[in-house]
Amino acid sequence: MKKAIKIIVGIVVGYFLLCASVYFFPQWYFYHPYDFPGNAENAIAGGLPVQEVVYHDYGKQGGEAEGWLYLNQNENNNHKMVLFLHGNAYNVEHYYHKTVPLAEAGYSVFIPEYRGFGGQGEKISQQYLEEDAVNAVKYLNSIGFTNENIVVYGMSLGTYTALYATVEQQKNGNFDALILEVPFTTILDTANYHVTFFGVKTVPLDLLVSDVYDNEELIKNVKTRVLIMTTEDDELIPPMQAKKLYQEAPEPKMLKVYHGASHDTLFSLKNYQDILGWLQQS
Repeated sequence: MKKAIKIIVGIVVGYFLLCASVYFFPQWYFYHPYDFPGNAENAIAGGLPVQEVVYHDYGKQGGEAEGWLYLNQNENNNHKMVLFLHGNAYNVEHYYHKTVPLAEAGYSVFIPEYRGFGGQGEKISQQYLEEDAVNAVKYLNSIGFTNENIVVYGMSLGTYTALYATVEQQKNGNFDALILEVPFTTILDTANYHVTFFGVKTVPLDLLVSDVYDNEELIKNVKTRVLIMTTEDDELIPPMQAKKLYQEAPEPKMLKVYHGASHDTLFSLKNYQDILGWLQQS
């Protein structure tokens, strides 16, 4: 009997420690950044000749948020810029390959690094990610790209920063396009999906998580054309969430559903060809 009581107490204590860790240390669960910067030389060797730039200052200690910028000077330059906002893990180097075909097609590219990723200071939070995304747009405006010449492209967590920056900055002019790859409705919807068994939520995330990342609300206010891309084989974010966002999005919009790719591997199915085809439609 005493052994059974000890086991029950251990389970209860462990459960409350789990809940406390989710509340006080959400970065353990929702973000998986590299704590070292990406190597721009690898991007250059991989076909994207980027330069490292500072796109905004932050913090009382004068921290600088950096990113990778490629200004297309080739004959096929179309004077358009792709702002690529990456997901909840790694650093910019892990994602740059997704923009190489776009650069080869004539686009300039900017991949900002978020605070908390790539060895850049500050903890990760919804507020900081929002500020970084907005400042990335402002930086592009400052170097001569108006919103109408900017394609905002977000992947996974980056779909939130892409949506937020688009809605926040479209007051200065509508963007050329918005691309959302493997998006979610809210971070809570996705997290609850992974802790729900037989219809029962095993962790009260609604009470523990303060950063909601509400794409479903933001997308209703977008004033530019939207391309949403998902895969039926997404093991991380249920594809039904992308489909729901598509329903909420204003026209003009397009939904592209893939088969045979996971959350991170749409590139292997050459989704960039669909992106380029869609961008050239108008």
